[in-house]
Amino acid sequence: MKHVVIQSISSIILYVLMAFLFSSFLSDMSKTVIESDRFLVEFNLLPLLLLVVFGIVWTVYSFNTRPNKQLSFAQWSVRMTEFSEVDEREQIITAKATKAAYVSFGISVPILMGSFMFYPLFEETLPAYPIYALASTLIIATLVYMTTWIRGYRH
Repeated sequence: MKHVVIQSISSIILYVLMAFLFSSFLSDMSKTVIESDRFLVEFNLLPLLLLVVFGIVWTVYSFNTRPNKQLSFAQWSVRMTEFSEVDEREQIITAKATKAAYVSFGISVPILMGSFMFYPLFEETLPAYPIYALASTLIIATLVYMTTWIRGYRH
């Protein structure tokens, strides 16, 4: 259970850092200065640096604590690490949690799509809203997966 919780929280942190990176890039692009014949773009490296450092730490931790030690890095890196299926019970729990996350995704996406109808009204104050809306759908689905998995494991 601990592995699923840590991987899910790490995924949420990754989504937040990626949203921060893309919104920072969007903000910097809107401040682009055009001088005579040159096109100048300023970019804040802090979000990128945070994402790279977190990615390295997360990858090293996840690889060292992987349940199946026989997998090479190439085999391990293409698998979803949250899907814990060590025995038959965990396979059932994972299936239920995946279904719950899929249902939550199917509910949150149309709601957020509906909020885009009002986006022109607050576009100037929240220009990065679409980025955060997309990240929130991923975060919601991950939280639902994690909580469903924990409930199934404790039950």
